[in-house]
Amino acid sequence: MPTFFNYPFHSNGFIPHGHCYLWQTGLVWLHIISDATIAFAYYSIPFLLIYFIYKRKDVPFNGVFLLFGAFIIACGTGHLMDIWTLWYPDYWIAGGLKALTAIISIYTAFALFYLMPQALTLPSPAQLEVINGVLSTEIVERKRIEKELRQAQEVTQNSSQAKSEFLANMSHELRTPLNGILGYTQIIQRTESLSEKGRKGLSVIYQCGSHLLTLINDVLDLSKIEARKLELYPVDFYLPAFIDSVAEICRIRAEQKVIAFNVELDADLPMGIHADEKRLRQVLINLLSNAMKFTHQGSVTFKVQVIDQESNANEKTNYKIRFQVVDTGTGIIPEQAEKIFQPFEQVGSQKRQSEGTGLGLAISQNIVLLMGSQIQVQSEFGKGSTFWFEAKLPESKDWAKVSRVVEQGTIIGYQGQRRTILIADDKWENRSVIVNLLEPVGFTVVEASQGQEAWEQSLAHKPDMVITDLVMPILDGFELINRLRQSRPFKEIPIIASSASVFAADQHKSIGVGADAFLPKPIEAETLLEMLRQFLHLEWIFDGKIDAIKKTYKDGLDQQKEMTFPSKEVLQELLELAQDGDIQNILEMAEKLSASDEQLNVFVQQIVHLASNFQLKGLESFIKQYIN
Repeated sequence: MPTFFNYPFHSNGFIPHGHCYLWQTGLVWLHIISDATIAFAYYSIPFLLIYFIYKRKDVPFNGVFLLFGAFIIACGTGHLMDIWTLWYPDYWIAGGLKALTAIISIYTAFALFYLMPQALTLPSPAQLEVINGVLSTEIVERKRIEKELRQAQEVTQNSSQAKSEFLANMSHELRTPLNGILGYTQIIQRTESLSEKGRKGLSVIYQCGSHLLTLINDVLDLSKIEARKLELYPVDFYLPAFIDSVAEICRIRAEQKVIAFNVELDADLPMGIHADEKRLRQVLINLLSNAMKFTHQGSVTFKVQVIDQESNANEKTNYKIRFQVVDTGTGIIPEQAEKIFQPFEQVGSQKRQSEGTGLGLAISQNIVLLMGSQIQVQSEFGKGSTFWFEAKLPESKDWAKVSRVVEQGTIIGYQGQRRTILIADDKWENRSVIVNLLEPVGFTVVEASQGQEAWEQSLAHKPDMVITDLVMPILDGFELINRLRQSRPFKEIPIIASSASVFAADQHKSIGVGADAFLPKPIEAETLLEMLRQFLHLEWIFDGKIDAIKKTYKDGLDQQKEMTFPSKEVLQELLELAQDGDIQNILEMAEKLSASDEQLNVFVQQIVHLASNFQLKGLESFIKQYIN
């Protein structure tokens, strides 16, 4: 080895390799051509390997391929060196090249030794063929299963659609006579002189009919959810009065069960919000009613708090509000907590299960999902439950103005002298609603927080009308009404009793002591304004933007040929509401159509006329002729 390093490029004393072949031309050329051909073949193989590695970077044997390439290049170079040594005896270089080739070959052999177990695990062509056969069978089977699933899904959809159509039709058939039953029950209660037994019987009829209507509405809501037709219709409304009305309804139930009912409100809550008031009330009353149902002692707490708020591009604030109901009731075991939001699932004893349909939470969950949230629950069996959801609700500062929009337009005042209204209510939220509704249109509103104060304010201001709550401290509404009627100056002034009480007895008692009408809470602005118009003989002043709707039904018939009607989608929605017997939503939708386009006024007038007179068959026929 030292000699190699001392004389690596010296060939003194050696003779060329061609002498071994005695320089026979044929033999020399045979070796030249053979070695050159082998070298060319050796050199071509690494290029093919490099090309393969470049195209198949995922192959796990790329390192071995590179070693093979280096080994083959060294072998090819050795054959070229054999040609060189025919004339030049550089045997040291040739020997060094062979040594390098030996090193590479040994390294390659070791690499193959470690690689061999992996290579043996690769499937053979026969195994690959078997695997491909299995895969082909699985693909065929999967396609068959997918086809069956599609067919089953179509059957399920058809069944669901048929069920929804059945529920909607049944709802329509049941609601139509119920509208008449409940309507005439109220008419008889207010206009007819009945015995005490008759009044109680009529009250039972009304309460049972109302309960049946609630159950029908639940079933209809479920069918709308399954048909994906349940939608939200947000409006601007006054949040404090809304919360108070919900709380008052539930407070009555708490008093019946002799449990505490607490309301905790965040000081940062907005005055007005833009949301679907009807659906939000439906969810909250359902959660609170469930809490009352399963709480026998202790308390139910209703919490409303602001979690977050941010300003949008329109300089309005979006509030993230959490509505939470906490009870000390029976609680729910984990297995039940997973099922309570499914339709027709109920927990608790058989007696309590019979109190409802098992649809309330399922419907409420779907409504909250439409709001972009989800009802959450935490419960411990025997200790109580907490239900809550969070909703992003934009602030509304024009809720009072929006509430004064009626069929004829937005009320901006009234003709004649300025009138004074006395509002007696121990809840500032309820007084604030009426103040914000009436002061902008020209009324003077005097407030009183209890009956005695209301009596004193009456003597001081001589109001043109009194609106009083029934349950107040010191002097309640019944005593206030009686005192006013016993006093000569107030014998003839209109008095409206207002309460969230669901008991017909309270309504009758208020009328009995001298009230002219009963205004249920939550107060509906349109109902209040209509009472003011009737009792004070007012003529409203409108802003003139929507006055065109004030056309008679006869005029509408004369112009039917030139009538403008809404889009087919709107007509279809009106038809579905008519088939459901949902008079209230038909009237609300008609009002929105009128406000959106004056050219629809004649069409809207006919819709309102037919719906108001419960002519549902005629309404369906009227809508269908425009759809077709």
